[in-house]
Amino acid sequence: MKSHNINEKGFSLIEVVVALFILSISVITIYNLIISTSVSIFKLEQKYLAKEVASNRIALIHTIEKPLKPINRNGEMIMGGQNWVWEEEINKNMSNEFYDFTISVKPDNEDEYTYITKGFIFDE
Repeated sequence: MKSHNINEKGFSLIEVVVALFILSISVITIYNLIISTSVSIFKLEQKYLAKEVASNRIALIHTIEKPLKPINRNGEMIMGGQNWVWEEEINKNMSNEFYDFTISVKPDNEDEYTYITKGFIFDE
């Protein structure tokens, strides 16, 4: 008859299953963290590029394309290898010394604006 040694070294099946369960939960958690970080980075990059488009429009409003009257304008610009659509609304302010403007920017293929900014221009 073969005798079984009770003091055998190694892991039982339950210990291996519990270890694999803990490992799989850890891997899933890390994977979800990586995915959510990637989505956040993409959204942050989109917002940054849209802000740069708006900043370019503000610089043009203050220099080359200074409005002489209230006007609405729109156009397209390539920034970061992506096509962006911008819309400007320039109105006379109540004080008649300033124009106030609103610039809205979104990617060409989307309906919702990524960035909207407002400001004032001194009427010289």
